[in-house]
Amino acid sequence: QRNDQQRSEMIRQFEEEVKQDEEVSRKEERELINNNGGAAMKPKFQCVVRVVPQQFDGHKCLTNLKVGDVVNVLQEGVGPDNKYNLCSIERLADSSTVAEEKHNISVGWFPCSCLEKIEQTASKNKTSTAK
Repeated sequence: QRNDQQRSEMIRQFEEEVKQDEEVSRKEERELINNNGGAAMKPKFQCVVRVVPQQFDGHKCLTNLKVGDVVNVLQEGVGPDNKYNLCSIERLADSSTVAEEKHNISVGWFPCSCLEKIEQTASKNKTSTAK
């Protein structure tokens, strides 16, 4: 019974740490969006989502994307082993009507290997792998 109690306490502690980390991440995201008139939100470049990983659901991850979505890359090489880009995507808010378009900005990590950079040249159809 003691092992069960210890296990339960460890799980509770872990869940509390995850919750705190999620709160910190949300605060950092709000600050990124709101500080300096959104200067930190100025994209370095854009990418097309080419693959959506099946197991990709952490609280720092940019989720609910589909192949073909275009994301703004705000920062390159973040997260474990620098294998992610900090990206944003602007979405129409669920409660919006066509007359009153409201947009929500989602920010999070997305794997570099799943993105294809959109080249900002005369021909906008050119793409390359984002690193």
